[in-house]
Amino acid sequence: MFDLANWKNPETLMLNITNSALGIAAFVLVAWICGEAIREFVLQRRESHRKH
Repeated sequence: MFDLANWKNPETLMLNITNSALGIAAFVLVAWICGEAIREFVLQRRESHRKH
């Protein structure tokens, strides 16, 4: 994800690591939100099945 050719420049390396961390964090957040939405959807469907 980040270019280790720039390891001699600490500032560039920190930017690359930060960008990678932000990308991973964003992906985890989206995955968690999707998981929660699916879980809510499944629970609602189970509730509606119980009523019928």
